[in-house]
Amino acid sequence: MRRFVRRVGSRVKDFILGRDSRKIVFRAEGCGLANRLRALVGYQALARLHKLPFDLSWTADPFCPTEFRDLFDSPINLLCPQALRSVSPRAIYREAVWFENIWERWGAGIDWITYLRGVHDCLRALTPQLGLAEKVAEFHHRHSISDAIGVHIRNTDNLANHAELMKHYSNFDPKQISTVAGFIDVIGANIRSRPVFLATDDPELENKLKQRFPTLITFPKTYDVTKLRTTPMGTASEMWLLGRCQQMVGTYYSSFSQFSAIWGRAPYFDVIGDQIVRCKFVDRMISNQ
Repeated sequence: MRRFVRRVGSRVKDFILGRDSRKIVFRAEGCGLANRLRALVGYQALARLHKLPFDLSWTADPFCPTEFRDLFDSPINLLCPQALRSVSPRAIYREAVWFENIWERWGAGIDWITYLRGVHDCLRALTPQLGLAEKVAEFHHRHSISDAIGVHIRNTDNLANHAELMKHYSNFDPKQISTVAGFIDVIGANIRSRPVFLATDDPELENKLKQRFPTLITFPKTYDVTKLRTTPMGTASEMWLLGRCQQMVGTYYSSFSQFSAIWGRAPYFDVIGDQIVRCKFVDRMISNQ
């Protein structure tokens, strides 16, 4: 019900204020990297299909403390915060939602398949910054990531702090929360027959799993001072690598997991409880691409 009320409220706001038809500006702030990127490609595609200029205003903040150009080498026009003052508020989009939601809300007159293809064109153009690209490409080759199963465990909030998620997302189902035991089953079932690449935001869990499975592959990275999340450089690297795995298994309700699979168009499964379930959402987002 809360989600419905928010959606209706947003549409009423759009109707009252209207939208500037001359350009689209996405203001990325107050959320993590995956949420920013999923919205970025959605607004980019919307602008291209409407034949409008697209600008990005990217704020480095505690949720994502790195500038866009430090991570990506994509041809996107960046606006500094001062430049936003000269932009009509009606041209600025702040909602860091899935591109499907962007199409539903602002994609009137655009066919879904056409829009989705536009999104994937933007995803293909989303390339890591040169130094980072060389680093992940070398890691990808050395560890045969194309033959690996990628495992992403979002442990510090999705698994460990689900009560907070329930406050903000009415469709979050605590009965479907991924369990660490479920991920251990996935790793144990695959590690003798093919490479297993692990990405997690929990350094203690990573160490425990590497002790249990010594051949587990992890990307060398650092954590921020709170140890509650991977630094953006490590996050971007792991996203790119996970999407290039032969298959991926991720965390329930994690945009990081799902975006990684969509970015690389990798077959994707969620750990629901301790079971592995094919994700229909990701299947729909990568179909016919």
